[in-house]
Amino acid sequence: MAFWLGILVAAAFAWSAIKIGFYETWAMLFNIVIAVYLAVFIGPAVANIPAAANTPFGNIIAIAATAILAFAILQSISYLFITGHVTVPFPKIFDILGAAFLGFLAGFLVWSFASLLIFLTPISQNTFIKDIGFGDQFSQANIPYISWWCDLVNNVVAFEDNQYTTQRIIDGLVKSVEKTRTPKRIKKQPKITDPNKTIDPNENSEPNIPPQLKKPVDTNGL
Repeated sequence: MAFWLGILVAAAFAWSAIKIGFYETWAMLFNIVIAVYLAVFIGPAVANIPAAANTPFGNIIAIAATAILAFAILQSISYLFITGHVTVPFPKIFDILGAAFLGFLAGFLVWSFASLLIFLTPISQNTFIKDIGFGDQFSQANIPYISWWCDLVNNVVAFEDNQYTTQRIIDGLVKSVEKTRTPKRIKKQPKITDPNKTIDPNENSEPNIPPQLKKPVDTNGL
């Protein structure tokens, strides 16, 4: 179900992209890709800052804040210096179909990134959330899509000997979250028994009370 929700979100982005055109949609997709890339690669480092590390769900907040801040800055710059002043005309059919296609890709990327944040929160362990597709289905569909876009950027901007792939970073995030979800098992201390002690089957379970402290039974009232 989560996958089809992502399709609906992507379709909504595609519909909006038709209205703004191919040129503006391409700029928006570029800004979304860079924002998600920075969030995945820089967000975990921001989460290790003491101010964020001591905050509940600090890693989730750091990753989301990095993406939102990066997109806001990039979108503002592109509008002020590029899309807001320069217009590139395209054929009508290309402007419609091309914008819809790019909008669909952008929408599904936004949904995949939002699903990753949900997957990293404790709410993803809820039975209902798992049933709608934030379990193995999410790992099989959304994570490879995020990884493809981020690795595309990483191949351009990273060094040749860079060994940090998107899949590796996301796996590290998932493992770090799973450690906090695993309950600590308390080992029961074994009972120490005296092997030399024998159990008398005729032994009364009642405590030994001295005869002088026992109350006499009143037989006259019977």
